[in-house]
Amino acid sequence: MGVTGPASPDRAQLAEAFDTLCDRMRAQLYPLFGATATDALFARGLHLATSEFPWLAGVVPKTTQRCASEGLAALHPELPPEQIGDGLTAVLAHTFGLLTAFIGLDMTLPLVEQAWGVAASADDQSDTTVTYE
Repeated sequence: MGVTGPASPDRAQLAEAFDTLCDRMRAQLYPLFGATATDALFARGLHLATSEFPWLAGVVPKTTQRCASEGLAALHPELPPEQIGDGLTAVLAHTFGLLTAFIGLDMTLPLVEQAWGVAASADDQSDTTVTYE
């Protein structure tokens, strides 16, 4: 009997996970920066990720806070879930990179830890350099 790994998440599961992570992070950011600034931060993260993953524009609308299930359904069926996950991850990575550029890593990490219940240290990120235009 062969050993198999965990099943890959499907499109709906990826969208739900992305939405949950965004909702939790927004809940941390709204009291500090307000809805307008927080929404602008996520919109800019989306814009940056869309240059690498153009299909994101139809999946993560700038005007809403959640993935559009219609956008996911309209994606080419051959687009693998791994690539969808990579695109949604890029949105989060760019958003947090921007947040770090604005308020610093020492303030960003506790917000992420509170939102997602994960522990990270600034030392884990010390060799990472990201430039945002």
